Amino acid sequence: MDTTILISALGLFGALAGMAILIFKRVTPLLVGPLAAILVCFTSQIPVFEGTTETYLSGVTGFFTSYFFIFLLGNIFGNIYQNSGAAAKIGSMISKKLGTKHCMLACMIPAAILSYGGINSFVIIFSVYPIALKLFEDADLPTYLLPGIVCAGMWTFAMTGPFTPQIPNIVSMEYLGTPSYAGLLPGMTSAAVMAVAAVLFMNRACKKARLKGEHFQWPEGVKRVETETDAPNGLASVVPIAFVLIVFNVTELDIIYCLLMGIALALILFWKHLPKPEMLDLFNSAAITSITVIMNTAIIVGFGSVAKGTPFYEFATQVLLNSDANPYLVAAVGSNIFAGILGSASGGISLMYETLGDTFMEYGAQGYNLEFIHRLCADGCGGLDSLPWNGSIVSVFAICHTTHKLSYKYNFITCLVVPIASTFLVALPISMILG
Repeated sequence: MDTTILISALGLFGALAGMAILIFKRVTPLLVGPLAAILVCFTSQIPVFEGTTETYLSGVTGFFTSYFFIFLLGNIFGNIYQNSGAAAKIGSMISKKLGTKHCMLACMIPAAILSYGGINSFVIIFSVYPIALKLFEDADLPTYLLPGIVCAGMWTFAMTGPFTPQIPNIVSMEYLGTPSYAGLLPGMTSAAVMAVAAVLFMNRACKKARLKGEHFQWPEGVKRVETETDAPNGLASVVPIAFVLIVFNVTELDIIYCLLMGIALALILFWKHLPKPEMLDLFNSAAITSITVIMNTAIIVGFGSVAKGTPFYEFATQVLLNSDANPYLVAAVGSNIFAGILGSASGGISLMYETLGDTFMEYGAQGYNLEFIHRLCADGCGGLDSLPWNGSIVSVFAICHTTHKLSYKYNFITCLVVPIASTFLVALPISMILG
C-alpha cells in the first residue's frame, strides 16, 4: 500500500469516525455530510470544488429525486393513520391478541409483513410507527426502544431473506440470474436466527428498562388520539395498508401510485374520524417532516458518492477482486464492506455487483453455487450498513423522536450484530458445507 492509498484510507476512515461522533452529538447531517466529503477530497487528492459541487451534490440530488415522493406520500399516509385513530386501533388489536408481554414481537410482525410485501422501508416506518407507539403505551415501555425492534422487522430477515422483494434480493437476482428463493436453506435458517435473536435481545432490554423504573411517555409534537371510540373499526383500519401491499405486489405498479391510491382510500374510509379543522396542518406537517427526513438521508448518501472515487476504495476493490479466499467468504465480507462504506444496504450491494459481478459469475463457472453467493451477498449487505452514519437510521430516529445517544445501541445489536453473526455463523457455514 503506497502513501497515497494510506493517506486516502486515513481520510476515509477518519471521515466515517467523525460522522459517527458528530451525529451522536446531534450535529445535523446537513453539516456532517459536507464536512466529511471535504475531508475525503483533501486526503484523496480530489479537487475539493469539483468533489463537493459535482460528485457530492449529484449523489445528494440523485437520492432526493429518486425518493422524494415516497417520503412525502409515506409520511402523509402515516399521518392519516395517526390522526384518524386507525393506527391506535390496529395497535390495540395486536396488543389484545398477543398481550403486552409480547410487545416486541407485536411490533416486529407488521414491519416484517410490510417489508416482505415489498413496501419501501421509509413507507413502513411512517405506517408502523404510530401502531408501535400504541403498543408501547399499552406495555408502558420507554419509546427509545422502539426503533430497535421496528428496524429489526424491516431491515434484517425481511429485507435480505429468501422470497423478499426488497432490493438486496432483487439486485442479486438480476446480476446472478438466480431465483428469489436462492440459497433457501442457509437463507431461511439465518432469517429465523435473526428474528428470534432480535426479539430475545429486545425483551431483555425491556426488562432492564422496567427494573430502572422507566415508563412510556408520549413523544412531544406527536398528536394523540385519546380514545378509540371515534376511531375506525378494526377491519376498516387494516384495509388501506392491505390494499397498498396487495396492489404493489399483484400489479407491480410503482409504489408512488400505490401510495396515492392508499391515501385516497384512507381518506374515504377514515374521513369522519379525521379532525377536519386540522386537515391543512396535517398535510403541511407531513410535507415539512418528509423534507427534513429525506435530506438527512440524502446528505449521507452523497458522502458515499465521494468515497467511491478515492484511491483507497479502488485499492480495497482490487484486493477483493484478486483474493484467493473462498468465494462464499468473499461474498459475505465484500457485501458488508461495500454497505458499510456507503452506509446503505441497497447502495452497497448494487455497487458490489457492479465491481465484483463478473468475478462471481466466474466462481459459478468454477462450480461454486451461485444461489449461495446470492444469499450471502444479500445477508451481508444488511450488516455493516447499520453503522451510525447510515442515513436511514438518522431518518428513522427523527421520525421516532429519539436520538442516537438514546437508541442507537439497540439498533447496533438488532440490525448490525445479529445480521452479521447470523451471516457468518449460520448462513456461511451451511453454504460452505453444502456448496
